[in-house]
Amino acid sequence: MKSIVILYSEIAAYAINCFNLLSEKHNVTLTHWPINPEAPFQIKLNPNIKAYSRDSLSSSQIHSLLIDINPDLVLVTGWIDKGYLKALNNQHGIKKRVLMMDTAWKGSVKQKVALLGLKPLIKGLFSHAFVSGKPQSLYAQKLGINPKAIHQGYYSADVDYFNEVYNQKQKVNSTNKILYLGRYVKHKGIFELWEAFAEIIKENQNLQHWELVCAGTGDQWENRIEHSNIKHLGFLQPNEMEPVLLDTSIYILPSHFEPWGVSVHEMAAAGFPLLLSEEVGSKEAFLEEGKNGFSFPAKNKQALKASLLKMMQLPESELQEMGKHSNKLAQKITPQNWVETIQSILED
Repeated sequence: MKSIVILYSEIAAYAINCFNLLSEKHNVTLTHWPINPEAPFQIKLNPNIKAYSRDSLSSSQIHSLLIDINPDLVLVTGWIDKGYLKALNNQHGIKKRVLMMDTAWKGSVKQKVALLGLKPLIKGLFSHAFVSGKPQSLYAQKLGINPKAIHQGYYSADVDYFNEVYNQKQKVNSTNKILYLGRYVKHKGIFELWEAFAEIIKENQNLQHWELVCAGTGDQWENRIEHSNIKHLGFLQPNEMEPVLLDTSIYILPSHFEPWGVSVHEMAAAGFPLLLSEEVGSKEAFLEEGKNGFSFPAKNKQALKASLLKMMQLPESELQEMGKHSNKLAQKITPQNWVETIQSILED
């Protein structure tokens, strides 16, 4: 049994599931940022995980924690928390230092300029990278991480749970309901979504029985659209989601910017056809165009509307086949794979 420290940012249910599995094999210490009020997940960690809130620890205290534990491996989420990096930089005895990242390499001028300062820092601090997908793997290489020390699968849905939801969905009748699951913030594309859906209902007499179900909260909650065919459920804890998942049939995420998007993995495992903007990072792993859904350019209401209309007009049998294919694609990344990756880094 090894000792592992996780220096984490904003925590969510899917991450907790992976941490809990890891703690069954190793001693795990976790520090994490305070709960985001826009995504107030309830934290249910295994009791054998030692957890600290980041706001109660200075970088020097984190450094002291690392000295006391002397872990075999440290996992750090990105480079946004300079206190984490400072604490790690002052601790030279830890050989396995893993950068966890979801930022994709796009080759923009901004990224190329940032790389000049980031590369020496990251290359000097980290021995390995644990990334969400292929574009993120390329960025890790640009940052100086050895390609052989880069592992994919950093984010994983609770696939077993959502597989069970998929099995349950096979026993209930399909509904004419589309699901949006995410924060109520502008960069999620919610306003284009609401406007496009409302226009479809107004312009298509034969589609007026369709509903758009939205679950989440955020700084745009008070500005949500009021429409008889659009339902706003507020934020739901994971254990409150199952009735909603069984009562909806298509998943949409129209984000302007989405480094990954674990909800896509979750909904794929639950057997949803997918409608995703081209800026959703997890699209490359879980969407095969035309086979289990469609993509559209971000910030483009007309393109979103066209994809939405196309999906709403498909026969139920085709939607079911798409859902089946989504579930199949979702199996490529699991929490078990996540733990196995950490184990392989420990043994490297």
